[in-house]
Amino acid sequence: MSKLLKVAISALSLISITTIPQSAFAAVSCEANTANNHSNGSLASCVLSFDANIGLGNNYFACLQKNSISFDEKGQFESCTLARDLIIRNGNNVTNCLANGTVDVSISSNGIQSVNCSSIAAN
Repeated sequence: MSKLLKVAISALSLISITTIPQSAFAAVSCEANTANNHSNGSLASCVLSFDANIGLGNNYFACLQKNSISFDEKGQFESCTLARDLIIRNGNNVTNCLANGTVDVSISSNGIQSVNCSSIAAN
């Protein structure tokens, strides 16, 4: 990636990520000089300028501004600090992830999404 392109991306601080096959799309606005890239040039992490809503499969993650967000080498969402509570349903199980807690998402090679939270409400 050319030096000019890197400067333009940092200056705009607006990065769009599209991932397949999980059909996720996110446009995130990063604080100046906080973007870190993977060796392939895709966004690895940054500090959000604004709250970001990340849609991934049937789940939507509200990520909190002024906190870090991260993506894997393929541009798939990995983690952030939640802006509001999140309810995750998996069959008959319900997990309540609390605002200001960290959510970590992983997608297996066969496309199965796994969501873990660092702050979970007692049921």
